[in-house]
Amino acid sequence: MRNFLTGLVVLVITVAVGLAGLELMVRVAYSDGSNFDIEMWRYAQDLKQVSEIPGVGHEHRPGMSGVYMGVPVAINSMGLRDREYSLEKPAGVTRILMLGDSLTFGWGAPEEGTTSKALERLLNAGGPGRYEVINTGVGNTNTAMQTAYFVNKGYRFQPDIVVLNYFINDAEETPRKKENWFTTRSYAAVFLGGRWDIIQRMYLGKADWREYYRGLYHPGAAGWQEAERSFAELADFCRAKGFKLMVVNYPELHELADYPFADVTGKVAGLAESRGLPFLDLLPSIRGEDPISLWVTPTDSHPNAKAAELFAQAIAAKLRAAYPEQF
Repeated sequence: MRNFLTGLVVLVITVAVGLAGLELMVRVAYSDGSNFDIEMWRYAQDLKQVSEIPGVGHEHRPGMSGVYMGVPVAINSMGLRDREYSLEKPAGVTRILMLGDSLTFGWGAPEEGTTSKALERLLNAGGPGRYEVINTGVGNTNTAMQTAYFVNKGYRFQPDIVVLNYFINDAEETPRKKENWFTTRSYAAVFLGGRWDIIQRMYLGKADWREYYRGLYHPGAAGWQEAERSFAELADFCRAKGFKLMVVNYPELHELADYPFADVTGKVAGLAESRGLPFLDLLPSIRGEDPISLWVTPTDSHPNAKAAELFAQAIAAKLRAAYPEQF
């Protein structure tokens, strides 16, 4: 019995030392902010909190900041990655509010390299301060969550124009908070979880990125149905409040020459058109570009500052065409 207990103690100590060593190794190896899974996890742990607003899921923690993917991120007192704004719109200013997920937030890009700030610079080129573009993007949100935020809180900024920035994964179901001790504290657990996901996709039949995105739009897919309901809710709310609403579709940046999701873009365009909303597909704005030249890193396809500038040019042109009285 004594030998068994001694062996058990040795095993426990060996495993504990091994796990501690792995944790230290991962923390040191990826201290440069190069691992997407770890950096997105750090962003969620440091800067997000569960929202009290029904349907929003999670939101930014006001006044927090950090460095993620090597890029400084600061959250203002209203929970936005942006400068401070008053709820009351200044006289003579046209205010545009950008709804969206991590692409709108500007994951991996400096604040001035986000589409919102590039758009604001373009619009104010003819005279400073005439246009405000408010970035309300939050990573890992979907259209339903963004709509819930706007109709409960974001509308208080009293925008002249609301831009719903749509990406193909915005038809995902609203995530539920699932955590344990390891996933809230351990770099190694996050790293190993990411490696396991890769192994599943490569060898165990888990859907690759093309199949995954396409699966979000299968008939009866719950997330897409919720997105459709949210489109209608947002359109009706903006109409009742007197806000103009435009829908902008962001392309998936892996394959541009032979884009694999044109049918999904068509579905989004159809929703916008059914509500009489201006719709913009951003794919033509980056045709001919090398996809990787638009990524924030060689392994992360979130749009970089170059992509943001091209997107902003297309959005500005569409805004001027759709709402000439504002521009």
